Amino acid sequence: MTRRISKLGMVVVALVMTLVLASGIIGCSEEEEEARTLSIYLAGSLSVPFEQLAALYEEDNPNVDVLLESGGSATMISKAITKQDADEDPPDIMASADYALIPDRMYEGGYAEWTIIFARNTMVLCYKDNAPFASDIVAGSRTWYDVLRNENVKWGHSDPDADPCGYRSMMVFQLAEQYYYAQAATFGLTPDGKANGLYDACIPGTDQARGRASQGNEVVRSKSVDLVTLLETGDLDYAFEYRSVAVQHELNYIELADAVNLAQVGEIGDSGVTYEDFYAEASVQLKTSSGEYSETKGAAVVYGITILNEAPNAGDAAGFIKLLLSADGKQVMEVDNGQPLLDPPKCDNRDDLPSALKKLVEEL
Repeated sequence: MTRRISKLGMVVVALVMTLVLASGIIGCSEEEEEARTLSIYLAGSLSVPFEQLAALYEEDNPNVDVLLESGGSATMISKAITKQDADEDPPDIMASADYALIPDRMYEGGYAEWTIIFARNTMVLCYKDNAPFASDIVAGSRTWYDVLRNENVKWGHSDPDADPCGYRSMMVFQLAEQYYYAQAATFGLTPDGKANGLYDACIPGTDQARGRASQGNEVVRSKSVDLVTLLETGDLDYAFEYRSVAVQHELNYIELADAVNLAQVGEIGDSGVTYEDFYAEASVQLKTSSGEYSETKGAAVVYGITILNEAPNAGDAAGFIKLLLSADGKQVMEVDNGQPLLDPPKCDNRDDLPSALKKLVEEL
């Protein structure tokens, strides 16, 4: 009897061990199946906050690996389109420093169908430590455009065809010429002759060539964050950047007048002219992915984000955007990195959003 029970016990133990091993194998298989990758293409100016958001998302979703690839927004959009056209997996998310690039370049062809407008920014002029004449600008004894135009200082901006900060830098010069000289009386200012012909003097060339290559004291790089290194090494005296980039990299920077910083809405003083209409007087001819040129008019700096229609991981993409628009996202973007979120964020085609995002945004 004892021997029979002993044999029965051995059988039970063997069965239990078999079940344990089997469940372990199944468990490992399930974990492997659950491992996911979330691919995000983003504007270079979003690199720092999105790295922090990616860490938060991975902490809450340990089976997800968030991959970030940054560059000029136009460049990254073109890369996403090229990958999909080549039957390769496109990124799951595209985040652009100019929200308008997403509908302008991704809706036709069916690459995306909605854009959430989620953040703002401001153009500023950064400068290296002890930059020539920077103390004069800060003290108000000279204007920034007088120094850049008339002194032997190296100043930079990004490539307008690759990066919105590049064409916005060019617009700053156009707007400064209008605000400080051509239309100064409209805004209650005394016309400053040093702003006369400012755009052609600082960024010369034809409309389809100017601002694309370094010449004289003008330095051009593919994306605005590339200029940060040049400022930090002292190889560049001044550079146009977004304020958030200056804050994140602890750069010295000069605030620009509201009429030229591409950040405002409403009326300019009591002039009867709105910022929206005044900004739109500036324009740049930009080369599209097809090789043709189209006119882009000035507008306030507003960021956009979308999930591609062919996103391999649309579920986590929606989860990441939900984090971005949450209180935690606001802490990362605004408090920690100096980049205000729109409150509330808006969407051009809200009905097409994933259900998890619809309640977080308003219709544009």
